Amino acid sequence: MLSFVDIDSMLRRVYGKQKQGIGFGHAKVGGYNVYLRGYHPLITTICTPLSAPVIAATRLRSGNAGSARGAASQIAEAITTARSCGASDQIVVRADSAFYTKTVITTCRRRDVRFSVTTRIDAKIRAACDSINEQQWIDIKYPQAVFDEDTGRWISDA
Repeated sequence: MLSFVDIDSMLRRVYGKQKQGIGFGHAKVGGYNVYLRGYHPLITTICTPLSAPVIAATRLRSGNAGSARGAASQIAEAITTARSCGASDQIVVRADSAFYTKTVITTCRRRDVRFSVTTRIDAKIRAACDSINEQQWIDIKYPQAVFDEDTGRWISDA
């Protein structure tokens, strides 16, 4: 059965100067850039198409930690956990653009898992996308996708 490993990072505010391990981190609140004192947890979940997500690994980092700090080793840990829980078929790692780093991609390749990592659009990425012809694109249909009758397309397709 196909298993998914998702990784997420968020800043959580704390109050008081005596909290151990806190740091000032950057967050966007209401469209404004704000520096908050807090922790920056890294959370990895495992799920299958038939099961709800289960937290496989967590790390609590200081607020000024970059989102991808420690992500590669935590992904490796989550893949090991998924395999030890019986995931014998294909594993897919999903992450947002904060985790688009060489170490994360290398970890996924070494562990022989597929991965879907969002990237920031820059000149290299745009050139790579432009070089793909129409016949090579593969539609991805997500669960609970909404079909738009006006355009004749799935709204949440990638």
